[in-house]
Parts: sequence; structure tokens; C-alpha cells
Amino acid sequence: MTPKTTLIASGIILATALQGQATVIGFGQIGGSNAAVGLNFASNVSADGNGFVVTNGATPNIGLTWGGSAASPTDSSWDIHTSNFFTPIENQTVGGGAWDNEGSIPRIAQLDFGNHTIAFAVDEGFALSLNSFDFGHTAETAGTATWDLTLTDSSLNVVWSQSVSLTNTTTTISPGFTGSLGEDYLLTFNRTSETYNTNGRHGLDNLNFTQVPEPASAFLAGLSGLAFFLRRRR
Repeated sequence: MTPKTTLIASGIILATALQGQATVIGFGQIGGSNAAVGLNFASNVSADGNGFVVTNGATPNIGLTWGGSAASPTDSSWDIHTSNFFTPIENQTVGGGAWDNEGSIPRIAQLDFGNHTIAFAVDEGFALSLNSFDFGHTAETAGTATWDLTLTDSSLNVVWSQSVSLTNTTTTISPGFTGSLGEDYLLTFNRTSETYNTNGRHGLDNLNFTQVPEPASAFLAGLSGLAFFLRRRR
């Protein structure tokens, strides 16, 4: 191997080590209409599974807790829903696999109430990057609802927020937020107004988040990968 080839290989390996490890949740293959989303669904994943797909090593150092209203603390209150009214939400970002677009029937996470949460528990030496998610209001009943979306850290500081008004529409929310190493975060969906009882008329799809390693750890992983690569080339 020439010095130039070695340098290129080193760059590729280090770049791979420094990339985020991502999970995208599409909610396919985890139950029929009105089946509950598990409280710890898609937690600490290291390979593709029912309802989600992973890239570049996945997110084994991030755990999720799907929370619902105070009236049902032991139930996530997030449901899988399969009505064709949710087709615009399903089609906002097509994942291209049964983990997301299961057959011809939408599979999304339905918000049954006006307050829902997703908690991210992050291991030491890693950080959460909340990339994007699709959020929408079905056209099943004409009307409008307004939501405050917030991300708070373990000290309840708001680190990202966005208000969105939906009139039978769907939008892609892109926080693009990367947190601190070892810091936990809570994503909250809080409905602030509605023109009718919109419970069950909103959905979430394609939740995309990334696990970012500590730079020093990524560098060491890159060196280890380079050493392995060089041994294989001898």
C-alpha cells in the first residue's frame, strides 16, 4: 500500500468513526390500529428492527421512553394508527421499507391527548442529536390545532422550541439540535389551542435521531479501525 492510499484509507475510517450513528423510527410492523407503542420502543438499538431502521452502528447508547398524559402514567398513550386519513403523514417522508410504509396502509404514532412526551436517556461519552420528525393533523375533521414543541434538558432548561399551527396539514420539523455529552433530554408535544376536540387526529412519523460519540472516543475508534485495515492489507 502506498502512503497516499494509506492516507485515504485513514481518512475514510476516521470520517466514519466521527459520523453520527442514526436511528429512524417509522412505526411499521409493530401492531395494528390502536395498538400501544411500547414504553421503551426503539431503545438502545444496534440493528434494524420492527418499526425502525439504523445506519452506521445505530444508537445503542440512547434509550427512549414514550410518555403520555398524567391520567395514564403507566401507558405511553402513543398508539399505532392505520387509518387512511393518516396517509399524508405517512407520505411526508417515505422510508422505503416495511419498517415505515407497511404495505398500502399507513403506520404512524397517534397522539391521543394534548400532551405527549418522548424521553431520551443518553449514556456518558455520547450526545443526542435530534434531527427531524414528521408531524401532522388529519383531514378527517376540518379544523386547526396549535402545538408548542419543546426539548428540555435534565435541569428543565428549554434548549429548543417551536410552535406549529396545523390546519389538516403535515410538516417536517427539523430541530437540528445536538446536546451535551451524557445529557438526557425530553421532547414534549403540548397542544395549546384547538377549534374542536382534536384528540386522536394528530400523528408522528419518521423520528430521526443520532448518537454522536465523544471526539476522543471517535478518534481512538478510527485509529483502531485503521490498524485493523492495515493488518488486513499486509
